[in-house]
Amino acid sequence: MQTGLYVAVSSQMALEKRMNTLADNVANSSTVGFRSTEVKFNQVLGDTRPTKVSFVSEGKEFLNTNNGGLSQTGNQLDFAIKGDAWFQIDTPGGPALTRRPLYHDRNG
Repeated sequence: MQTGLYVAVSSQMALEKRMNTLADNVANSSTVGFRSTEVKFNQVLGDTRPTKVSFVSEGKEFLNTNNGGLSQTGNQLDFAIKGDAWFQIDTPGGPALTRRPLYHDRNG
């Protein structure tokens, strides 16, 4: 077996996943209420006799729960969330959680 090749491939797959996550975060950084995605990688030990080989895991994605900044809008009807909370909104598919409320005008 060519374990060195498997180690290199697992590393490249992890780097690609991390790069895609970073690209998504940068592309959405100016979206109101956007929460970035982070990736956590773990070390996996493979038992390939006569030695053990260390691989990187596929990586688990999780949502960053850090708060962004709040800015004063001057509109009496605007509101914001601070802390680990979400808005619950009604959608045609049922209730959904979001950090950005949907705006409806009073006529519709």
